Amino acid sequence: MRRGSLAAGLIASLAVVTALWAVILGLGMKPQLGLDLQGGVSITLIPAPGQGDIDEAILEQTVQVIRQRIDALGVAEPDIARQGDTVLVQLPGVADREQAEEVIGRTAVLQFRRVLEVIPAGSDTYATTGKPCDELQAGPPPETEEVVLCERTFSGEGTPENPGYLPAAEWTKYRLGQVELSGDDVTDARAVPDPMTGINWQVNLELDKDGAEKFAQVTGTLACEPEGSTLRQMAIVLDGVVESAPSMDPGVICNQGIIGGEAVITTGGGADDAKSLALVLRTGALPIQLEFAQSQSVSPTLGSASLQAGLLAGLIGLILVAIYMVLLYRGLGVAAVAELLVFGAVVYGLIVVLGDTVGFTLTLAGIAGIIVSVGIAADSSIIYRERYRDEIRAGRTIRTAADHAFRKSWRTNLTGNTVSFLAAAVLYVLAVGPVRGFAFTLGLSTLIDTLIFGTFTQSLFGLIARTPKLAQSPLMGLRAEVIAPDAVGAGKGGAR
Repeated sequence: MRRGSLAAGLIASLAVVTALWAVILGLGMKPQLGLDLQGGVSITLIPAPGQGDIDEAILEQTVQVIRQRIDALGVAEPDIARQGDTVLVQLPGVADREQAEEVIGRTAVLQFRRVLEVIPAGSDTYATTGKPCDELQAGPPPETEEVVLCERTFSGEGTPENPGYLPAAEWTKYRLGQVELSGDDVTDARAVPDPMTGINWQVNLELDKDGAEKFAQVTGTLACEPEGSTLRQMAIVLDGVVESAPSMDPGVICNQGIIGGEAVITTGGGADDAKSLALVLRTGALPIQLEFAQSQSVSPTLGSASLQAGLLAGLIGLILVAIYMVLLYRGLGVAAVAELLVFGAVVYGLIVVLGDTVGFTLTLAGIAGIIVSVGIAADSSIIYRERYRDEIRAGRTIRTAADHAFRKSWRTNLTGNTVSFLAAAVLYVLAVGPVRGFAFTLGLSTLIDTLIFGTFTQSLFGLIARTPKLAQSPLMGLRAEVIAPDAVGAGKGGAR
C-alpha cells in the first residue's frame, strides 16, 4: 500500500474517533449504568397460591405485561427474567420501590357495573351489608353476580401529592349488578387533570368498537331512570374497589346513551395515582395474581464502589500490558499502546452513544467483557509484530516485511476474532441477565478490534516502516535483535 493511502487511512481513523467524542462531549452523553452500578430496585415475584396449575403460556404472558408496564415507566434496560415459576425484575435507577411494586403487581381488572343500592357510612344497614371496607376484595369480584363493594372515598381537602383518603370505616358501600363492560373493551387510557376541581386527576378511557356499543347501550338504559335515582349511576370498579360511581347527566338521551366510545374514571386522587392507573389499564391486566417474595432497594454506594473497582482493575491491566509491549517491542510497543488507546476510546464511546440512543445499560458483567477484549486487542498487535519479526528473519526489507506481515496476521486476526464474535453472539442469544451484557460488550469489542486492526494499526505500522529515520532508529526496534546472523546481509536493504 502506498504511503499516501496509509496516511489517509491514519488521518481518517483519528478523525472518526475525534468526531465520536466531539458528539459525546458536545451533547453531554453519559453511559447508562445497570442496577449493580447505579442502584435501583430488585423485586422477586411468585404466583399467589390457590390459582391451580399455571402453564408456560400464562407465565410468558405475565412477564410480557410486566415488561410493557416497566417500559411505559421509562426505566432504561430493565432486566426481567423468569426462573421456573419465579419472575425476577431488576429496575436500575428507580428510587421509589413502593411505586414500582404498585405498578408491577397491580392486577388492574376493570369492571363497569350498574348501581343497585347506595349504602352510606353510618346508615342502619351499613355494618350488616357486605364486608368491612378495611377488608378489601381479594382479586376481581365475579362478573355474573351481584356484589357489595366499597368506594375509595376522598376527603376533598387534599392536594395532588396527598389526595387525603377518608378512613376505610367511612367509605361508602354499593350493591352492584353484574359486569356490563370490562377492561378488555378499553383501547387507551390517559391521565389528565380533573377540569372541574383543578386539583384531582381523572383517567380518560377510549373503548373499542364492541365496547363503545355496549357502553352506549348501558348508559342509554340508565338515562331512562328517573333523575336523582340511584339507578342512574354506573360504578367503575378496579381490582374490587369502586373508584367512582358517576350518575348519568340529564343531557344523556334515554335509549341512546353516550356515544363515541369514551368514558371517564374520576378517581379523586393525585397525578401519580392517575398516571399509574392509566398505565396499567393501557398495558392490560395480569393473567395471574402475584405475590412479592422479595423486594429490596439496592444502594448506589455499593454500585459506585464496584464500578471504581472494575475500572481500576481494567486500568491496571492496561498499564501492565502497555509496559510489557514497550519492553518487548520498544518503539513498536509504544505504537501498540496507541492502538490500544484508540481501541478503548472507540469501545467506550460507542457504549456511551448506545446508552444514550437505544438505552444500552453498562453492568459489571459488561465491564468484564471490555476488560477481556483488551487482551484480544493486545493479541492482535502481538500477532502483527511477531509476524513482522518472522518476515525480517526471512530476509525481507523493513517495508516489505511490514506489508507481508500485515496480510498474514490479518487472516489470523480475522479467523480468531470471528470465532470470538460467534461465541459472544451465541452466548448473548442463549443467556439471560447480566451474562448478556458480558456477551454484548465482548462481541462489540471484537468487531471494533477487527476494524481498528485493518485501518489504524495497518496505517500506523506501515507509515513507521516507510519513514527511514524511524525505521533505522534502534529505539523503534524494527531491526535490532530480530535479524538472524545468516540474514544480516539480506536485511541491510533499509526502508525502501
